[in-house]
Amino acid sequence: MPLCLASDDQYDAAIIGAGPAGSGAAIALARAGKRVVIAEKASFPRVKVCGEFISPAATPSLERLLTARQLRRADAQRVHELIIEFGERRASWAMPEPAWVLSRATLDMVLLDEARRAGAEVRQPAIVRDVEYGADHASVTLDDGAVIRASVVLHADGKGRFDPARDTPNRPGVVGRKVQLRVPVGGPDLSGIRMRACDGAYVGSVGVECGLVTVALVARSSLVAKFKGAGDDAADAMLAHLWPGYDPAWRETAWLSCGVAGSRYIRSGHERSFRLGNSAAAVEPVGGEGIGLALWSGATLADLLVSGRSLGAVQSEFARAYRRRLRWRRPACRAAAWVLEKPRVMGALWPLLSREERAEAVIAPWYALTGKA
Repeated sequence: MPLCLASDDQYDAAIIGAGPAGSGAAIALARAGKRVVIAEKASFPRVKVCGEFISPAATPSLERLLTARQLRRADAQRVHELIIEFGERRASWAMPEPAWVLSRATLDMVLLDEARRAGAEVRQPAIVRDVEYGADHASVTLDDGAVIRASVVLHADGKGRFDPARDTPNRPGVVGRKVQLRVPVGGPDLSGIRMRACDGAYVGSVGVECGLVTVALVARSSLVAKFKGAGDDAADAMLAHLWPGYDPAWRETAWLSCGVAGSRYIRSGHERSFRLGNSAAAVEPVGGEGIGLALWSGATLADLLVSGRSLGAVQSEFARAYRRRLRWRRPACRAAAWVLEKPRVMGALWPLLSREERAEAVIAPWYALTGKA
C-alpha cells in the first residue's frame, strides 16, 4: 500500500523528533502536499551535544531544504580550511568544497520554522507515550492523552524508542561533550574547522554564529574518570589537559555530556515505521557526518514515500540506500577517530600531514570515502 490518507482525521506521516532528520523529512513531505505532524518533546531553542559542522556531503540535502539566503540570514558560516593539531604541531588543508557551519540551536529552529511554512503541523513540547501499529494506520499517543492517527510514523528521536526493533545503542566506553567559548580579541585564531588529536580523545572546534566557538569532543570513559568531580570544573580541567591553550575564562556556556550513538543500519520493526538519523544508524562524529546523515535520510525517505511505491518497497529501497550511504562512511570515520586517539599513529603519519602536497595523498582519499568530494 502506498502512502495515502485513510480518512480526514489521519495524517500521512507522524514524525517523532524535530531535529535535522525529522524537520528535513517534514519539509520535503509537506512541500509534496502530504499532511504531516511533528511531535517534539523539547522547547526550542535547545542546545545539543554536536560538533555543528555540516559535512560538505550534506550540502545538497541542506540547500534543498534551506536556501543559501536563509542560511546566511541565520548567520551560518562557510569554512574552507581543515586544520589538524597534534601537540604543538599544526597542519592545514584546503577543502575541495566549502562547508556550512551553524549551531544546532539555530539550525533546528530554522528547519522547524521552514517545516511550518511548508504546511507541517508542530506539537511542541509534546512527549510521546506510546505508538501502536495497525493494518491500515499507526496511533501515536502523547502525554496529554491526544492520539495522532497516521499512515506512517517516522522515528527521528535519536533512539527509535517507539519502533518495534531495538533502540539504537551507544558505543561502550566513550563520552561526548560540548561547550561554547567566546575567545577575546587578541586571543588565538580558531577559524576554520579544527581537529585535535589527543591520547584517548579527539577534540573538534569551529566558529559559529554570534562570535562563539563550539568545542566538541569524544573521550574514553577511562580518561574522563581521571578528572574526578562533577560539573564544569572537571570538564574544564580535562579540556585544558587535552588542549593546553584552553582558558576556562573563555567558556560561555555550561558543559553538556551524552553518550555516543553507534550502530550499523537498524531496519524498522514494522512496515509503517521508519527510522531516520541516529535512530537508523550512527556514524562516528568526525567531519560532520552526524548532521549530514540526518539531513540526507529525511530528504531521501520523503522522496521514496511520495514516489507511489508500496510501503514494503519503500522499506526495502530505503534500507538499500542507507546501507550504500554507510558502506564506506562508517569504516572511514571510525578509522579517522582511531588515528586521532592514538598519539603514536599520529606521530607516524605526521610527516605526511605536515606538508600540504603530502597531506593531499592522505586526506583526499578519506574525504572521497566519506562522500565530501
